Amino acid sequence: MTIIKGAGGIILHGNKVLLIKRQNAMVFNNLWANPGGKLEPGETVEECAVREVFEETGVTVKIIKKITDYEDYRDGALRGLYTGFLVAYVSGEANIREPEKFSEMGWFALDALPQPLAPFTQKYLEFLRGERFI
Repeated sequence: MTIIKGAGGIILHGNKVLLIKRQNAMVFNNLWANPGGKLEPGETVEECAVREVFEETGVTVKIIKKITDYEDYRDGALRGLYTGFLVAYVSGEANIREPEKFSEMGWFALDALPQPLAPFTQKYLEFLRGERFI
């Protein structure tokens, strides 16, 4: 089976993070998540993260640093490998640009995150907390 590769960005603004609620998805449906998606042919994970954040939210970002990878195992097999990046806001106003994929979007305080949270987003945020970055 093919392993899905993807990337996404954690966008912080003060003590808040931008999250979107996924809908109509084959995996991680109805979960709150950071913007991100599948890698396109010839694309680096960094390029994927920047592109996906813009496509989903209308916000242009730049990479600050890689956070960590999330391995998605289902039925005992690795199904996905997703790379999370801490990204910096460059320009744009956050809005849902793909309403067929996302039902809600918002800036959430790090101590009051919406539930249920996607496991990859949870891992990225825990990693940043462990580094005392947030």
